[in-house]
Parts: sequence; structure tokens; C-alpha cells
Amino acid sequence: MAWLAGMRITATRLRDNAPFLVNYTSITSSTPTTTSTAPSAAITTPPITFRAGRAYRVAYRGGMSSSTVGQQGTMTITKGTAAGAAVMNSQRVPGPAGQAGTVGFYFENIVANNGADTTTALVGTYAMTYQSGTGTIAVFGSAVTPAYLEVVDIGVATDYPSATSL
Repeated sequence: MAWLAGMRITATRLRDNAPFLVNYTSITSSTPTTTSTAPSAAITTPPITFRAGRAYRVAYRGGMSSSTVGQQGTMTITKGTAAGAAVMNSQRVPGPAGQAGTVGFYFENIVANNGADTTTALVGTYAMTYQSGTGTIAVFGSAVTPAYLEVVDIGVATDYPSATSL
């Protein structure tokens, strides 16, 4: 935000000086393994207020662990619960080529709140998309390699006309 001569500094102007971190929620241990195609919650934020007329960058980072070669998973950010409306969908995340193990993922999306203030938790989920044999997937997390959801206010929603509507 530019400060021009004669402008008054107000709480609103200070608060809207984007970008600023709204929420960071992480896990430092791995989730339970799954073979389910239904989404399971890996990370759930506390309730976040998404202000009217603002745009936000939401990011989901972690590692997808697979127990056998050929697994594919889907990582999604949803509103409220694991079965809530999608805010971001990774589509397919392939497991490590030629082996069982962990592959990192990082996905982000820009969402805009063009309506009234909305308060909701965000949920980072994981689900099996393609199962090879009897394998499982999980979201990996550790103290030095956390998986996390991050929400950053990036400015006025009208600056992002193609953003996903919240």
C-alpha cells in the first residue's frame, strides 16, 4: 500500500497492508496410512476469518508417503471438514518413481472473498487416487520437515479477478 501525503494512518489501513500471514498450521508427525478414496484430514486450521473484499493465497505443503511402488494420491484443501467444498485440489500426486517412499508436494491457490466476512477452518486432506497392489499412502511430517497449511492475505480481491471464489 502506498502512503500519500495527507493520508491518515488508520487501523484499517495498517491491517490491510498486504501481504501478511493470517494463519500457519503444521503437523510434525505423519498421518495414519490409508487406502480410502474418501478424503482424510491431515491438517485442520483453527477457524479463520476471511474478510469481505480480500484475496488470500492458500498453500498446502508436505510429503506423500507410499508403502509400495505406483501409488497415487490427491491432496486437497477444503472448507470446514474433510468432506467440505474444495478450495484447492492437487489432482494426482504420483509416489516416488520405482520405489516406495516419500515425495514432496507444494500446491497453492488464490481465493477471493467477494461476499460478507466468512469464518471457517481449512482442512488439508489426502486420499488414495490409484492403488497399486496393497499399498497405502499418508502425509509425512516431522519436526524438521513439517507438513503445513498457510494462509496469506495478499490484497484487494478485485486485483485477482480470476481467483477461486471463497
